Amino acid sequence: MTIKAIIFDCFGVMIKSGHNLLRQDFPELVNLVDHLQAKSDMGLLTRFDFNQTVAEKTSLTAKDIEDRYWGSNKYNYPVVEMAENYKSVGNFKLGLLSNISRDWMGEILSFFDEKKLFDEVILSGDINIVKPDPRIFILMAEKLHLRPEECIMIDDVADNINGARIAGMHGVVFFSPDQAKEDVNNLLDLNSA
Repeated sequence: MTIKAIIFDCFGVMIKSGHNLLRQDFPELVNLVDHLQAKSDMGLLTRFDFNQTVAEKTSLTAKDIEDRYWGSNKYNYPVVEMAENYKSVGNFKLGLLSNISRDWMGEILSFFDEKKLFDEVILSGDINIVKPDPRIFILMAEKLHLRPEECIMIDDVADNINGARIAGMHGVVFFSPDQAKEDVNNLLDLNSA
């Protein structure tokens, strides 16, 4: 089966996320932050309400949280370049599949839109299904007009890759841009042999 699509997670792969910094700074709030994040990923909690709730439990204001943590989100440019390279080859469709609600994406989606990088984008908050649920990976393959086995999913969470594999996709657990590129290229070589 030929690989025809490469699908990227957003936070932790395409974007270096401020969520980890928030957990690090407030270890006593890890369970709360994870709970709020789960609600947000399902589209049940806005970014504003997330910030307000965390602010109530800390000495920070909601604006402090916005600036310090979400303002620290940074593009992982080596991964963006990797995606651009696969796109320029012309043999692959690209997808973005993220556990996040739309109001968290803001300028991130416009950045990717300007680059015309992704053929399809699925945000869990739009469909109320979160990774690692295999249905979200099957939906992505359907939106790309492909079978799951024609897709590679790149994600920094091993459970999400397990969900992708259950759905029939190939999977790469992301640790670094170089490692991910090597793993993807190895899968592409295996599938072309």
